[in-house]
Amino acid sequence: MAKIIEETLMHCGKCKKKTIHLRNGSKTGLLMFLVHLVLTVMTFGVWLVILVVWMVLNAKIGGWMCKECGK
Repeated sequence: MAKIIEETLMHCGKCKKKTIHLRNGSKTGLLMFLVHLVLTVMTFGVWLVILVVWMVLNAKIGGWMCKECGK
């Protein structure tokens, strides 16, 4: 799974203006979707349960950070 940095323009409470905010993310492709689909079908849905648990345990923590002030 490739790591990416997401970027958006938001209002910063500390800077009191619109600034660029960043957060870590991930990006998966069509191939990985197909692999998960095949594994789910081959294991009669057991893989889907494992995948959901894995996604919950690896949820994004921390959220957005202002590029100017770091908050």
